[in-house]
Amino acid sequence: MEKDILTLLNEKIDGLLAKYEGAIKKVEELETEVANLSSKKEELETQNAELQETLALKDLELEEIVGKIEVILGK
Repeated sequence: MEKDILTLLNEKIDGLLAKYEGAIKKVEELETEVANLSSKKEELETQNAELQETLALKDLELEEIVGKIEVILGK
């Protein structure tokens, strides 16, 4: 027995709703992933800034040490 048009339409609608709900879930997962990655990026940027500051201080210390060595060697 053939399905009537209303049954076919209901099946199509149910299929589309299932796909829509799946898409919504995927979007939510991606939004969460983006938020997590954004947070991680901020952490890494902070860490990078701290490391750059440490490196700059070490460069200053090195220049000071080289200067003292040059004074000792009479340059």
